[in-house]
Amino acid sequence: MMLISVYCSGSIIKGGGDQQRLCWTDVEREEVAAGAAPCDVVFLNPDDPIPDAGNTLGQFGRDMYQVMVATAVIVDARVRRGIGIGVEMAAAVTLGTPVVVVAPRNSQYRSDVLEYRGVRVTDYVHPHVAALATEVVDDFAAAGHALVSLADRPRAAQPRPAWLSTALNEYESNVLGIDTPMLDALRRIRAGAARVPSTTA
Repeated sequence: MMLISVYCSGSIIKGGGDQQRLCWTDVEREEVAAGAAPCDVVFLNPDDPIPDAGNTLGQFGRDMYQVMVATAVIVDARVRRGIGIGVEMAAAVTLGTPVVVVAPRNSQYRSDVLEYRGVRVTDYVHPHVAALATEVVDDFAAAGHALVSLADRPRAAQPRPAWLSTALNEYESNVLGIDTPMLDALRRIRAGAARVPSTTA
């Protein structure tokens, strides 16, 4: 059975006030897993506890590291998202990691018809999403299905900017060794014969 790994990009539940927001939960992960069946899926979750929350560069580096080692990034774009998701998408493209965007029809980033800058546009996708996404799909099950076709796709990484290399190096040097959830995920990925790129490229 093929094993694939997913970085869950989108809002995470940070406190009680987030309970009414559309966030990644077990429901979305189960839908992705069902769509990717019979492949086994390892989810890389930015909301996993991090051992040194005071190391903000290392925390950012952890997100970037998860983006780097993932088979693909799945972006929850059902509603308006913040700056972090855009950074994760841009980093994924730089690192050669495919980006699958879940944007239902006639939602925040996708419209059947839109009056846009003085013209009428059909099948509109937000320009930033259209430029960075490998695929745009309607739901999480479709995202899981897309993962299967992307698993063997060759990576086309680009030269890394200093901000990205610095964050990756900080995380790998000072946080990864004590990051139990990530180490557990890496063991599962490596057991599934997935390749984990080096940050020195």
